[in-house]
This record gives sequence, structure tokens and C-alpha cells, in this order.
Amino acid sequence: MGWQIIGAAMAGYLVLLGRSAWKQGEFILFLRSLAIVLGLCVLLAGAVALAMLLDTA
Repeated sequence: MGWQIIGAAMAGYLVLLGRSAWKQGEFILFLRSLAIVLGLCVLLAGAVALAMLLDTA
């Protein structure tokens, strides 16, 4: 239950940030920044998954 609340809060915060960026005319910059952060999270998750895979082998 806790993770759903945290996820909903994060989604709500991102919506508010996107709305603010839209009003300031910086929505493309917001999306680019969001894509960079998402890419870094995927890279980190991949490194952890690889370390776990190599540790169990």
C-alpha cells in the first residue's frame, strides 16, 4: 500500500511540474530532462540486475 501512495505522489508531482513547464513554454525541456532521468534510472537498474546475475552464477 505504501508504494502505491509514493507512486501516486510522484506522478502528481510530475504532472504539476509538467503543467508549470507548459505554462512557461519549457515543456520540451521538461520532457528532455524527464527522459534523461528515466534513462539514468534504467541504466542503474540494469547495472544492479547484471551484478545480481553475475553474483548468483
